[in-house]
Amino acid sequence: MTQYLSWILGGLLMAGTAQAQTDQAQLVRPLGAADLNSNLARLSANPRDVDALIGAGEAALALDDPRAAAGFFARADTITSGNGRIKVGLARVNLKLQNPAEAVRLFDQAGRLGFADATILTDRGLARDMTGDQAGAQRDYQAALQRTPNDAELIRRYAASLGISGQVAAAERALEPLLYKSDRAAWRYRAFILAMNNQQVEARKVADQTMPAQLAAAIVPYMQKMPYLTAPQKAAAVHFGQFPAQTGTRIAPITPTPPAPGTPQVVVPAASVAVAAAPTNRPQSARARRAEQQRQRREAARLARAETPARVAMARAQTQRQAMPVVQPTPTPTPMVQPTPSPTPMVQPTPSPAPAQTPPAAIVPSVQASVPTPDPTPPPVREASTPATAVQGPPAPGFESVATVAPSPAPQTAPQPAMVQSVPAAPPQPDPEATRTLADIIRAIDVPEAERQARVAAVDLEEIAALQAARRAERQAAADKVKKAALAKAKVEADAKAKKEAEEKKKLADNPSRNWLQIGIGASKSGLAFTLNALRKKYDSLSAQDGWSASWGQTNRLLVGPFPNFARAKALEDKIKAAGGDAFAWKSSAGEVVERLGGQ
Repeated sequence: MTQYLSWILGGLLMAGTAQAQTDQAQLVRPLGAADLNSNLARLSANPRDVDALIGAGEAALALDDPRAAAGFFARADTITSGNGRIKVGLARVNLKLQNPAEAVRLFDQAGRLGFADATILTDRGLARDMTGDQAGAQRDYQAALQRTPNDAELIRRYAASLGISGQVAAAERALEPLLYKSDRAAWRYRAFILAMNNQQVEARKVADQTMPAQLAAAIVPYMQKMPYLTAPQKAAAVHFGQFPAQTGTRIAPITPTPPAPGTPQVVVPAASVAVAAAPTNRPQSARARRAEQQRQRREAARLARAETPARVAMARAQTQRQAMPVVQPTPTPTPMVQPTPSPTPMVQPTPSPAPAQTPPAAIVPSVQASVPTPDPTPPPVREASTPATAVQGPPAPGFESVATVAPSPAPQTAPQPAMVQSVPAAPPQPDPEATRTLADIIRAIDVPEAERQARVAAVDLEEIAALQAARRAERQAAADKVKKAALAKAKVEADAKAKKEAEEKKKLADNPSRNWLQIGIGASKSGLAFTLNALRKKYDSLSAQDGWSASWGQTNRLLVGPFPNFARAKALEDKIKAAGGDAFAWKSSAGEVVERLGGQ
């Protein structure tokens, strides 16, 4: 399954459009093959030619044959160990073979030897990504982007590194130029960046829109496991299609890196920081926050209940203080009171409710005429029906004569509103509804008797037991079905594994390690047969040899043999070279497929 995923991801992340692949292959393959042949010809004349060894290694890397390149670079390093170009070649070989730690070491060694940094930034960034050093990788990518801002592969690698470090928004901004150009590889990178940050819905949507339906469905299970991979595993999965056989059971932590250039940073005012410092030092759980909020509400209600009587008493005292300066300097009530005889006992603080019975329309004009202060907001009608004693305290000095006018006839009661003129000057009395607490409201709830009666219908316990038994049977059947499917899947996987092992054994048996002489290369096997016939006419020593071919990166080897030992192959190599030809002895690995050429 892991190998199958590597095929899928490798094809997804490294493939462009079909036409672009064809054009690129037509340009790169002949060029790499020509460079390799040219350097091999130089090596046949001088096996210690360091420049030819480096050129052959770089050509082999261009042909996607890192193992052959490793041989050329290793031989060059043996001859000249202080060459930065050789170290870079070995570093790129290790990167191709997925040994990133050694690649980073060799890249750094090349830098210390004075090799130009600009040519290795992209590959060193990838190597650092695969070792989990996303901060270092992003520094390399940013420096490389300053030199080549339109390099699509570099942009995709940089975006993947940002995604691995959790900067999803910055990664999408980096990919935007490619997304606008409908770069399919960039869309696929976006899907994997979303998946590794556990944004599965968005990742699935991108996969469905940019991949064939069958491939999108096959890749979804692996995208769902991306958040559980470590940073190096994510880099290997995205860039090389390598997925570990086993993943963790928890989402892997993300190591933050410095924000990408252009990322907006939120500036928090100093006052806000000071206020928020206390809560952020000790994070609270949701339960603790709810308990604290309830405690604060209870405390606020308790303080409100305690403050309500005090506010009422203060309002009464303020009413008395404001009423005294208004009544004392007013001389008008005195001549109206003199002709009205009244008994003295009427000066008590509890007079008859005559002021309360006076209509509000008659009170307001009198108050406006006697009080020069601005009109206060008229109290609600509900307060107008309240007796005046509700807001009056003990009678202040000078109110005795005002109190004696209560029993006088109607035409002489005009001064009576003087008792009320202190009301508008006082603040409005607290609304009982506004000062009610939660406990008061709960105590005032009256539950109807009809709602107190139980309305639970009788239940058949046997029927409930039957339903529960049916549900248990359904759950058991579902569990059995899942178990059966798991066993069937395990059997299929075991059969596939056994079949694969049998194929590997057959492949090893059919293709043992053998000795050959390579006399050329070519992309077309039919062309190799034509080349072999031409070489047989030119060199008599090849006339008795059979022609074979073996895959070599993106091209094919033209071989003759096999020989019983390597010495026999070297002997024929010397003969061909003496005759002016180009050839070298080669030993195939066990299991490496070597096929006989047809039409020889």
